[in-house]
Amino acid sequence: MTTAGGPTKHALATWWYWKHRRPGWRAWWCGGCHRDTAELAQIGLPVFSYGSHPAGPVRLDEREPAALASARFGPCLVTGDDIVFGDGDGVVFLAASHAGEVLATAHQIGQTERDQAHKIQAGQTLRQQTAFDGYLARRAAEPSYTFRQHLRRIGGAIEE
Repeated sequence: MTTAGGPTKHALATWWYWKHRRPGWRAWWCGGCHRDTAELAQIGLPVFSYGSHPAGPVRLDEREPAALASARFGPCLVTGDDIVFGDGDGVVFLAASHAGEVLATAHQIGQTERDQAHKIQAGQTLRQQTAFDGYLARRAAEPSYTFRQHLRRIGGAIEE
């Protein structure tokens, strides 16, 4: 379930969940603040919001005309044609038509990061893995040389 309205407009509370819950809900993305953190955790409903606000909503605005069909999060307009992924770090809104490509890229990035972590555990620092000393040397000779260019050159770019 997704709601929007900015950090001060909405506040999700347990009463709202019990009143509006639907079968199949797996998480709540609230484009505002929430309250009743402990109770929401007890329900087992993962919540992503802009933070907690103990007072709850401070005003009641009229519902946006498209409120039941879409929600706006900053520059993103989320509709039923989108997929929402979330974890403890935040959420990502994705057009369903791009899901296959994005998920394949995400899998590749995740695998690369796991490989880097395993190498670190085996004693090879990230500095060594990225040939950082070589980057610094080239950067000293060529100030416009970026770390992103360096990672591309050594085959270490993962977010492209």
